[in-house]
Amino acid sequence: MSESNHNPALTYRVTLGPNQTLEYVFAEGEEGIKLVKSANQASMKWMTLEHHQCDNCPLNPTSQPLCPVAENLFVLLRDWQEIISFDKAILEVNTKQRTISATTTAQKVLSSLLGLVIATSDCPHTQFFRPMAQFHLPLASSEETSFRAISTHLITQFFRQQNGEKVNFDLQGLTDVYNNMHTVNIGLKNRIESAVENDAALNAVVLLDILAITLPNYLENELDKLKPFFSILIPNSEK
Repeated sequence: MSESNHNPALTYRVTLGPNQTLEYVFAEGEEGIKLVKSANQASMKWMTLEHHQCDNCPLNPTSQPLCPVAENLFVLLRDWQEIISFDKAILEVNTKQRTISATTTAQKVLSSLLGLVIATSDCPHTQFFRPMAQFHLPLASSEETSFRAISTHLITQFFRQQNGEKVNFDLQGLTDVYNNMHTVNIGLKNRIESAVENDAALNAVVLLDILAITLPNYLENELDKLKPFFSILIPNSEK
């Protein structure tokens, strides 16, 4: 659980039973929102960069001894050690603009929270998701996540073009991002397996990885699902 005097940009509050409420605060920083780490943050063996280091990791353990994602995961794995995947969970997410609440399962809450924690880490492969974290949607469906990911990719190309950089408005770059994230998720699953015994955290990674696996293969299908919503904007399009 995080304790902080920071002005929160976003707060996850999870009630798992009559006497168990967990809270995670994300504060605004220069590069977007970041998880506010607890004062008693520890350094464990499973957090070291070399421990199940991802196959595509570009970091060097000499200059980066700890995995940036694992540093953020510490508090989650500590808090969720005894929680089972299908335990009932009441989620309340507070932002400056609104409050979102839902009653669901622990693994779905943890998967949503894990996605935000990973996106706001300093892993080079998760930088693409930093703008998405600013507009985080808790418990998002695959269609909602696809829409946000495709939008993020295209907006990035627009700003790159404005900056005089090389751009590519097809979606191969987005496919590459998710292929890399699938590799990262495999590494995270192996890392988490060595750190915890319960199933909620592992199943949360599996849920999180589903989009990374399916989006590159089904991107055209995802776009077909989205296209009808844009038909009014596209002259002579087939509805």
